Amino acid sequence: MFYYNQNDYDNEQYNKPDGTKTTIAIGGCGVVAACIAINNACGKELYSVKKMRDLSQSSGARISDGTDIDKLLKAVCKAHPEFSFKATQLNDELLSHLKKGNMAIINQGDAYNVFSTSGHFVTAVALFDKDVVDVYDPQLYSGKYEQYSRPQRIEMATKYGARVKIDEISKASKDRNPCYWLINYDKPKENLPDYKIDKAYTITDVRGVYADKNAKTRKKVKELTADGKKHATSKKSANNAYFKKGTKVTVLEAFKDAKKKKVMVRCPSGWITAYNNNTNWMR
Repeated sequence: MFYYNQNDYDNEQYNKPDGTKTTIAIGGCGVVAACIAINNACGKELYSVKKMRDLSQSSGARISDGTDIDKLLKAVCKAHPEFSFKATQLNDELLSHLKKGNMAIINQGDAYNVFSTSGHFVTAVALFDKDVVDVYDPQLYSGKYEQYSRPQRIEMATKYGARVKIDEISKASKDRNPCYWLINYDKPKENLPDYKIDKAYTITDVRGVYADKNAKTRKKVKELTADGKKHATSKKSANNAYFKKGTKVTVLEAFKDAKKKKVMVRCPSGWITAYNNNTNWMR
């Protein structure tokens, strides 16, 4: 899981629209909460805190008292259409969303102190129990959840925040509208390349030759066609068959394995791997 703490960015500017100088540490909880949510949703560091800060400022999401989460998430979704979000006031929608393994941002208000003494954004990263939410706090510091009335309002403090019942979260956000932003991520489908039948392609690196499309049985040099043997890396008939870089092959059949993100093609001598590991081996 990805976690960032705004207190680590006390030297990174996050100036107000009127030019007043301030930092991420002071006013960047929205930026950091969004960073935690987006990166955990897609399972990779799509945004550093600084990059999210830059997006917030360039999109107009930086406002005088913090961050306009709606504008910031719209900017993220515009840059990355695989993301979408919904703003809601409903606890049940938040719980249902988290139960599916999704991320959300919670809007702490001023009236009820669970995560802060005033407005504060935190990230809901998981549903720990049917009504207990695992929350990552972008402004966590030692002893934070031992102060004020927080010990009575949380289930337990954690390494990155606290586990809190939905009733307490609801009280903390009831003077905010919206209370929650539910973030969705649809992993982009990888478009595997097409190889045209009866077209000749040039191999860009040494490729093994197989007897089957699943690449389970490697062919021997002696099993290649007469022309194929001319382009093998070895002349010894009992050796495993490999084609040299630059060999031209004519595609007779193609097999796409979406799960493995791989394409095998059959040429007169056998099957070779045309695409895998995000690399196209034939041009």
